[in-house]
Amino acid sequence: MTDDHYPDTPTTLAKVNSTEYDARLLGENELGSVHIHGPYGNDKSNIKIAYLIGMHPYESKSHRALFESINKLDKNLNYKYYIYNINVINEDSEDEGRMDGQLLAKEYVAEHIINGDYDFFVDIHSNKGTRGPGKYEKTNFIFAPSFDSKSEYYMNDILLTWNQIEYYAPEYRTSPEYITVPVAKSGIPTIVYETYSYEKMQKTLEYAEKLIQTVDHIDFIE
Repeated sequence: MTDDHYPDTPTTLAKVNSTEYDARLLGENELGSVHIHGPYGNDKSNIKIAYLIGMHPYESKSHRALFESINKLDKNLNYKYYIYNINVINEDSEDEGRMDGQLLAKEYVAEHIINGDYDFFVDIHSNKGTRGPGKYEKTNFIFAPSFDSKSEYYMNDILLTWNQIEYYAPEYRTSPEYITVPVAKSGIPTIVYETYSYEKMQKTLEYAEKLIQTVDHIDFIE
């Protein structure tokens, strides 16, 4: 399915199947699997950044956009990047596979990132805005789920550079305790990136590319 044919709704149709690409299996169980893709960008860079996609299956357009944009920009990036991709088997469960994805992130992704000497971690999501559940008041935003100073420093750098994205920390949050908070507490600056599940895929792609380029120009403190 081409990018402009993905529905303007939450969908699993854009999910990235890691077995179709060059990727390494990190682990699998009855809930699904986790692969790592990369490195992308400048393999000689001392700055190493992780992106996570796939944790919530119906947010697949944001995941596909990040994956395709990294591959598009690959050779022009300043830093070194890896993408962690979660594949949930039962994506049509009562909670749309969300908890299974979170458990896979906790089992296979969190410690791998914590022990991976990363300088920054971005967890990629999309949301339903006021359509719920949770009724997010913003649709395109970032926040630092651990609210620690290191993460917020880089978050604010992104906000100053990119005026189309906002700061918003939704009250209703399900995944941080499984992945982003443990990673941030380990000392790795961590943010959550959110885009809107009901927007056109072209906008999701444009924003993903802008996110990658903005992160790639952060002056990280080594």
